[in-house]
Amino acid sequence: MIELALPFIVLLIWTASNSLIKSISGRMNSDLIAVTVIGAGIIPMIMSLLFDPAKLSDTVLFLGISSGFFLGLGYILFYKSLKSENLGSAGVTINMQQVIIISFSLFVLKERVSSLILPAVILIITGSLLVTLQGKFRINKYLLLAAIANISWGIYYMPLSFAILSIRSSYVPLLIARISGFVITLIAFESIFMYKKIRDKKGNLVHYSKKYRNIVSYSFGLAVVAGILDGTGNVFYSISISSGFLVIAGALVAILPATLAITGSLIFKEKLSIKQLFGIILSIAGALLIV
Repeated sequence: MIELALPFIVLLIWTASNSLIKSISGRMNSDLIAVTVIGAGIIPMIMSLLFDPAKLSDTVLFLGISSGFFLGLGYILFYKSLKSENLGSAGVTINMQQVIIISFSLFVLKERVSSLILPAVILIITGSLLVTLQGKFRINKYLLLAAIANISWGIYYMPLSFAILSIRSSYVPLLIARISGFVITLIAFESIFMYKKIRDKKGNLVHYSKKYRNIVSYSFGLAVVAGILDGTGNVFYSISISSGFLVIAGALVAILPATLAITGSLIFKEKLSIKQLFGIILSIAGALLIV
């Protein structure tokens, strides 16, 4: 049952992580969110080494760094897109990542799956699209950035999978990739750590109120928690890779837009349309096929 339990745990963890990011995306600089999330995600990966301190080889190091490049690129592009698109709109592209992962697992890794997997994947992805494609859908350069980001995240799992399968352990390759991605993201967003004196139109220095600083501190704390959850989800997801269940993991995690819609309704009091409810039902039906 581990092949089903792990992806469901990942789904719940990433739902919580993305919900936290959604709650602060309008109150905190998107560059700082990206750096904080990917940096805080290193913490659970370091802790995971206590369970399996696998040996490091040149091949694993190379594949881990290569994987981290695509991870960091994905964060850079996705959070750049959030400057103009909200998290819900950018989330429309999320299943591009899972399609790449599932295709890679089936055609490159040659994973053996049941005959129900394909119809299950179709139901889940169709349902997720119904959940996220609401109202007027306009493709613009920011949404394309989000799409490219998810493609980059899909590619991220390719060298990572080879590294994990080469040593039958996920923790070391995952940590190398995360650190590499963090460094790349940090370099891209280095300006957020440079002290800048902000002045108004008259040239006077802007002084932020204590209330505003408290809001920023609170948002930063939530971003750290979101990053730890994101990293923990990656740890469990990578265990699915090392166990040979990447197709099932990719299919179940593709339900993420549906679970985000549900949490949006319950936590953020967002109304669900008939189309969204139907999409949620399709996604759940696909998950039941896999189970």
